[in-house]
Amino acid sequence: MESRNLPEDSTAYNLEDDYHDDRVTYDHKCSLRDAPPILSSRFKSPESIGFKIRQWFLIDRDHPQTRRLYRSTYLFRTELTRHVKSDYWYTIHPFSKFRFFWDCWLLVYIYAILLIIPLVMSFAPSLMRGHHLYLLSAVVNVLASVEILVNCLTGSSRDKYHRNISLNPTRIFLNYLRGSFLIDFIFALPSALLAKAFTFEESWVKTTLNVLSALIVLKLVSVRLIWRYLMNIFERYKLEMIQYYVVRLILVSGLFIHWCICVYKLGVVIVENPEYGLDEPWDQHVEFLRDMDNGILNRYGKCFATVLFYLFVLSFGELGIPKTVHGKILAAICIVIGICFQMYLFLQFFKIIAIKSSSKRKYAAAISQLEAYMTMKQFPREMKNRLMYYYEKKFEKCYFAEDKIIETFSGPLRNQIIDNRAVRFYQKVPIFQGIPEHFLLLLARNMEKEIYLPNDMIMKAGTVGSAMCFIYSGSVAVYTQSGKETEHLHDGDHFGEIALFLKNKRLVNVIAIEFTQIFVLRRKVFAEFVRPEHELYQRFEKVAKERMQQTLLEEEQHKNHLLMENVGTNNE
Repeated sequence: MESRNLPEDSTAYNLEDDYHDDRVTYDHKCSLRDAPPILSSRFKSPESIGFKIRQWFLIDRDHPQTRRLYRSTYLFRTELTRHVKSDYWYTIHPFSKFRFFWDCWLLVYIYAILLIIPLVMSFAPSLMRGHHLYLLSAVVNVLASVEILVNCLTGSSRDKYHRNISLNPTRIFLNYLRGSFLIDFIFALPSALLAKAFTFEESWVKTTLNVLSALIVLKLVSVRLIWRYLMNIFERYKLEMIQYYVVRLILVSGLFIHWCICVYKLGVVIVENPEYGLDEPWDQHVEFLRDMDNGILNRYGKCFATVLFYLFVLSFGELGIPKTVHGKILAAICIVIGICFQMYLFLQFFKIIAIKSSSKRKYAAAISQLEAYMTMKQFPREMKNRLMYYYEKKFEKCYFAEDKIIETFSGPLRNQIIDNRAVRFYQKVPIFQGIPEHFLLLLARNMEKEIYLPNDMIMKAGTVGSAMCFIYSGSVAVYTQSGKETEHLHDGDHFGEIALFLKNKRLVNVIAIEFTQIFVLRRKVFAEFVRPEHELYQRFEKVAKERMQQTLLEEEQHKNHLLMENVGTNNE
């Protein structure tokens, strides 16, 4: 599926080898009646509150996942229409504006929970003494219940490309059940409140409640979600990725140090009968952390100062070298963890430096070179804007030399990458359905990829065709020779198939409506791999005959219409 003749970093202006017209763009002014906004069928006015609220729960064009997975206007509108017209219109789309801001809230909520968990484990007696624990537990239980409700109403997908999003509440719940439902359910159970409100005589009931309280540690698996939500924020608002890694490092470091402080405090007081008399400073340290009258903030601050010494200074600070076995073990563990943590910070620092000078910097350098080139050549403003737009869409603000990267891979790995892209391509094309996969892979490997900007002339009527095209993403408009716009084609559609069978001149003009990626199947390749007796040959032949007849009919009708208009004008 790699281009053999056309460089990927240049815009393809025309498919035909024998076409040399200077006119490579066409100002597309759509003459087809656009479909009315799908929501207008349910709400009378776009200014109504219902209309605006409903939009918050539908797929959002600016959501990072939408931009990545539903690039073309066709895919976006298809998904929007599917949601609005479905029986489950009340379901929240996972790529909606509401879900994006809900994920932003979850980022804060989950991070706060990850800070609260070790605090509760270490200072539970003090929190219970002031009834703060039960209030905190009630708030967390309510928020966890709301989270479960929202997750049960948000569409989900088991597809790795997230294209087949299920809006059925039953399937959503089953997918949720296979995911993090159990952890969220345990977190929503008011086990601390039950233990406070009731006196249970059976020991197994108390044990069960204690186990459920301990299982809140499982919420740690949600830490991976934080980075995904944070990445979405940076992508949506187009912030520098170097800032993302800095923020992520700060959040990880803060969480790690906080856990070390709380676990250290728990490790100090967990021994029921500490060894007193051997080490006076250590004895005072233990007594201070055990005494609840000192308050949570004072004891937390004491642990904070001690742990920082162990993690970074690699000394024992004001405590000196502990003489008790318990103190020596804790200090040794903290110092080992500190060494590992410093190595982690060191590696992350160099990673950030490397990222700063890698893809984003290369993209900026490529843009600078492009601007210097356009200035030197004195390109008009319109052409400059088109070239800048091409670079932005092509590289998505992250420059990489794909050909050079692929060349470094081994043969089998290179073929696997190409085949993976080929599979994603032909799965979009309906006419390929039912054709053996190995045959489609062979065919797709010999196609060429081309990229067109809005208003680019892809195919010119009156030129001799030698290839057909498949739309990978984007939209095109089809015109007859007399100028009638007949249809729009989108992802998975194809055009120009007549050229595979006849060496006639093209009957239509094809213009790119938006940024469009196509794959080109040359007549020579088609003749080499597809025999007349093959099912795919017969499908293309049937489509070619039908389209040729339909195009000729529409062209004749449009010419008659133009003739009648001219006659009427002359009579006037």
